[in-house]
Amino acid sequence: MLTRLQKFYFGMARLGPSVMLDMLDLASALFYFSIQDLSAFHTGVAIAMSYISIMVSELTFGNLSDRFSSKKWGRRKPFIMVGAPLMAVTFLLIFTPHLFLVQGDSWGLFIYALVTMSLFKVCYGMTMTPFQSWMPELTEPEERPSVSSWQNVANFLGFVIGTFGTAFIAIEAAAWGLPTEILVMILLFSAIQLIGFVAPVANLKREGKSILKPSFTKDIGRVLRNRDFVGWLVAQGLLSVGIAMTMKSTFPYIYDYLVFGTTEFLIFAVELLSVVFIFFMIYQWMIKNRGKRLTLQFAMLLIALSLPFTFVITDAIGGFALIAFAGAGIAGYYLFPYIVYADFAHKDEIITGEGRAGFYTSFPSIPINGMQAFSAILWGLIFSLPAIVPVPGDPTADLVTQGYLYWGPISAIFILLAILVLFKVDLDPDFNALKAQYESSDTPIAEEGSAVKSDGEE
Repeated sequence: MLTRLQKFYFGMARLGPSVMLDMLDLASALFYFSIQDLSAFHTGVAIAMSYISIMVSELTFGNLSDRFSSKKWGRRKPFIMVGAPLMAVTFLLIFTPHLFLVQGDSWGLFIYALVTMSLFKVCYGMTMTPFQSWMPELTEPEERPSVSSWQNVANFLGFVIGTFGTAFIAIEAAAWGLPTEILVMILLFSAIQLIGFVAPVANLKREGKSILKPSFTKDIGRVLRNRDFVGWLVAQGLLSVGIAMTMKSTFPYIYDYLVFGTTEFLIFAVELLSVVFIFFMIYQWMIKNRGKRLTLQFAMLLIALSLPFTFVITDAIGGFALIAFAGAGIAGYYLFPYIVYADFAHKDEIITGEGRAGFYTSFPSIPINGMQAFSAILWGLIFSLPAIVPVPGDPTADLVTQGYLYWGPISAIFILLAILVLFKVDLDPDFNALKAQYESSDTPIAEEGSAVKSDGEE
């Protein structure tokens, strides 16, 4: 069991990485497509490759941390200690192409964006997958919601800070170069990220049971026989397409199409902060009283019903309304994965007696990041459509691509499909009943998954 202080600093260690990842998701298309004038297709390809990179990284380092052994530092800590500083350095590199390239070198800018975003995602996976895999080993099911609540606070603050940071880039960034104020902001985010890991690495020691006969292919076979886990992967993969496209499109949409000024950007950031905070509270209550699945479906329905309005919105008022509903939905999306993966890992350990937290945290990176990579390519294609649309926020501006109209309805289709899939997924397991079942049963602990059927029953 963790103390209150330990729950606090373990959960809040996600603050710095959440700021970085959310800001990259929000700012990558804005920075390279809208500000640096990299083509939509090349921007999409660079972002897609970064998703492939994090997929490989999470799968690799999650499973390595399950099997790695260090007498002094254990299984998870060495990856965190090496990965965190590298993540800070690569985050800075993403926004400083002017230090290495000459202005107007489009091909060089494409390669630079592809390499730096991919390196950051590799370092993120190296750090955060072992770190998150630590959670079911450090916590019991009854204390997991309180730990997750601190992680949700960190994610909420990270999303808000990342949003303000992206808005600051939209307001201050020039076509080439990086103002000192933005450089200082990025360095501050890096410092927050590094400091956040100090207390967990120094003070937390408990780890899960080792896997005596590791087999990656057998682990895959075991989890793929769990229908709920597979259903969750399908649903989250579909959600990730719509959410990733929304995250990439929001700032170009309000920067290029609605032409927000400084005042509108500040209103946007404050509005998003308020909406996400309020709905985090609503979702916490709903999870407790209605369960995780129904809560997630409700949150996703909010965003799915709002996104098609990008086809008709032409002013700031409409943009603010869209942001309110979409922000409420995104708040729900970010609330769930940590609890869900920890629940699946804990359920597996009850059944098998072996700790596969790293596998359950990392394996979903294959379908999820694969789908996000698809969404980035799709985004690039959508925003490469003919430039025949007038800019409502500035009638004198050049025409823009039809992608500014179509990204919302297309994103909503994937989110609606995910809502339908979730009707077949159990996200609220009864651990006490499961423990009683396997403690009282004469059936031996599942060997290579043979004693466990697809729905987790004997």
